[in-house]
Amino acid sequence: MKKLIDQDAYLLIGLIAVLIQIVSHALFEVNAESSLRIKTIILTIIEKEPITTLNTINEYKARLLWLGSSLLSIAAYVIALVWSIATVYRCCQSQYLYKIMGLGVTIGSLNLWSILTADYHSAMFNNVFSTTFEALKVSPLIGELLLGKVFVIIAIINVLAAITPVVILMAICSVITLPSASDERNLTFFVERIKRLEQGIIIGSMIMLFGIIHMTAWTQWPIAILDETVLKKSILATFVATCQYWGVAFSLLLFSLYACTLIYWRSQVRLVLRHAHPDIDASQWLQENGFNLSWQKHISQIAAMLTPMLAGLSSNGMNLLSLH
Repeated sequence: MKKLIDQDAYLLIGLIAVLIQIVSHALFEVNAESSLRIKTIILTIIEKEPITTLNTINEYKARLLWLGSSLLSIAAYVIALVWSIATVYRCCQSQYLYKIMGLGVTIGSLNLWSILTADYHSAMFNNVFSTTFEALKVSPLIGELLLGKVFVIIAIINVLAAITPVVILMAICSVITLPSASDERNLTFFVERIKRLEQGIIIGSMIMLFGIIHMTAWTQWPIAILDETVLKKSILATFVATCQYWGVAFSLLLFSLYACTLIYWRSQVRLVLRHAHPDIDASQWLQENGFNLSWQKHISQIAAMLTPMLAGLSSNGMNLLSLH
């Protein structure tokens, strides 16, 4: 059993991240019925809202903020894809490639299938996509031509959002894999791999941060035409809560990947130190090179992993997305 775990640890760690994502979606989908009711209320309010000069200007401002967040997201996804493909090419040996590819293709296909088949029975569909898109549909400020362009942009971002995290996961799994020859499992190898892992965590944090920013801008766009009332604040708070939820989920996913990998690598490095370098103090070497779960040694990585959660928690007050 121990040998099997050592051989397939990269898959097990990847599956832990997948499990966290599945649980996050399952918990969020508890709100499916309520999300449909909230969507109906918001659409009714927006449809009845009279058009004034002020809310016309506010809508245009919110649209520009959303377009800016879309540009950030697309750029981040492209950068992440390039890094991930290069990492898989550099770190993944042939005996692991088919398993990692199989994992990635399976998860990516399921993600795309869930997007294609999503409907009003899904809280994710209602809260994150449908409410905003249908609100833009009923708004007299948004024409058919603009709505078509918006749909294309959102479709591109949704496809990238479904594929890119999977490719990053494949890259991190590739980083976790160990060379088949035991003599290649030296201290230099692990030091180089932990640097790659840290890059992966920063890349993952970047796309999740920009994903939260885009989600905030997208969900708040149609609300910009409403007058400043208690009801508008309540609607905004509802969308902010959605962003907060996914910010926490994204940060938890990153923490699980990083912590599980460090725990696994620490045991492997101890074996290398015991057999090849008995003269080196193992505890001191692990501490100095960042293989212990110590916040002092991983402050920059912890800050990066907390970024999606902090963005979600502060999404109602971010100057970048302020509609006031």
